[in-house]
Amino acid sequence: MEPTQLGGYQLRDVLGEGGMGKVYRAHDPTLDRPAAVKVIRAKALSPEGKERFLREARACSRINHPHIITVYAAGEEVGVPYMAMELIRGRTLREVVEEGPIDWRTALRWMIDLLDALARLHDEGIVHRDLKPENVMITEEGVPKLMDFGVAHQQSMQTLTQDGTTLGTVPYMSPEQVMGRKLDARSDLFSIATILHEMLTGMHPFRGEHPMAVMYSIQNETPKQIRLHSQDYPAGLQDALDRAFAKEPDKRWTDASGFRDALSGLLPEGAGGAAAAALAKRRTRAVMAAAGVFAAAVVVVLALVVWQSVRARANRSAAIQHNQQGELLFSSDDVNGAERELREAIIADEKYPVARHNLGIVMLARRDTVEAESHFRQAAELDARYAAPRFMQGVIAEAGGDAERATRLYGDAIAADSTFYHGYSNLAALLMDEGRLDEARTLLDRGLTHTPTLARDRAVYAHLLRKRATVAESTGDAADARRFHQRADEILPEDG
Repeated sequence: MEPTQLGGYQLRDVLGEGGMGKVYRAHDPTLDRPAAVKVIRAKALSPEGKERFLREARACSRINHPHIITVYAAGEEVGVPYMAMELIRGRTLREVVEEGPIDWRTALRWMIDLLDALARLHDEGIVHRDLKPENVMITEEGVPKLMDFGVAHQQSMQTLTQDGTTLGTVPYMSPEQVMGRKLDARSDLFSIATILHEMLTGMHPFRGEHPMAVMYSIQNETPKQIRLHSQDYPAGLQDALDRAFAKEPDKRWTDASGFRDALSGLLPEGAGGAAAAALAKRRTRAVMAAAGVFAAAVVVVLALVVWQSVRARANRSAAIQHNQQGELLFSSDDVNGAERELREAIIADEKYPVARHNLGIVMLARRDTVEAESHFRQAAELDARYAAPRFMQGVIAEAGGDAERATRLYGDAIAADSTFYHGYSNLAALLMDEGRLDEARTLLDRGLTHTPTLARDRAVYAHLLRKRATVAESTGDAADARRFHQRADEILPEDG
């Protein structure tokens, strides 16, 4: 009998089935949000199969990236391993490709995002090994999401397959994968180049009447030039593909970032152009509050995500483009240009919360806290799970001396998104100021469980650890304080 509930998630209908198990549409009654829950088939519950599944869950849970599916929870219950993740509304890239070739500008924008996601995976020591259009979702808002790490392999761990075993899908394998050799990140670059070629031409670059013929083609044949399908492609695109398609890994791009940046430089400015690579590297940004408005620098995440709870609109694509251009201009200190682009984004789609939030940031830079507060409030109203605008309302309240309101708003930010670590930091500081040390300790412990120890977040993580150590010192727990200071120093030394 199939389970009806796992890990507190209520399982509804089956969304799909694969080699390892089923994916259910589910509901999280605690947070009142939809989810997708993946479970292993009973026949796959061998020690190796279970370890592979749990490894997938661990790999995904460590990663927070706008183009990688978000994992909410994972574990094993009543003998059934499961993984709960975000429910993505949209279509697979396979469904899109089957409609014919994709405009090269759109294809490059999607591929740049996917390569940025791959770069993040590879930084974690993870090789996907099963890249194919079926494992990429295109959301209703046109955002690509990489998913399904069913055969993902962590380089730091001993492989769970026998020597010579080839995991993956034949048409998208690399030459070394076909031959059963040890894989590294460069194998994924060959596979994703195969996907890009198919997106551009509507045809697979390596073909044959049976799997062995396809494998021979991958090992020995060169894909047809894309110019044979269209003369519209920019100069340099074929060279970028040829390098990714090199039969020997040493002759390919060194890493996903290099391939990503090469494609970014091929886009015209109006279509994302130089902004694409810059935006891919700016998933978070520090914002300095204007002098006289704030007593100290405030770090805030400017989320470049499309919130799923906002209904997709026909003009959302234009709003996203204006918002991205506004982000780029603001990062270049062009406040006027950023404001212009963000207002255009709101005109295109007044219900796009990210543009509302970012315009609030621009208004803070202009020292207009009244208009900034208005935009933050509207952004929060548009999406109940958007933490950043609630946090910024709290920052404004704290700067104005209203600690009670700031406390409530920081709490609202954490309630909206339990991984929003800036909310824990600022709320804990307020509690400590009020002498509520036990509450601060409990809050920080909770925040640390949700804060990823990823390299790009290590400063925030170390900051929370040191704040937790300060609470321990205040309560006279010297051993606890030393432990947290030591953990902080391991992640980011004081002089680092």
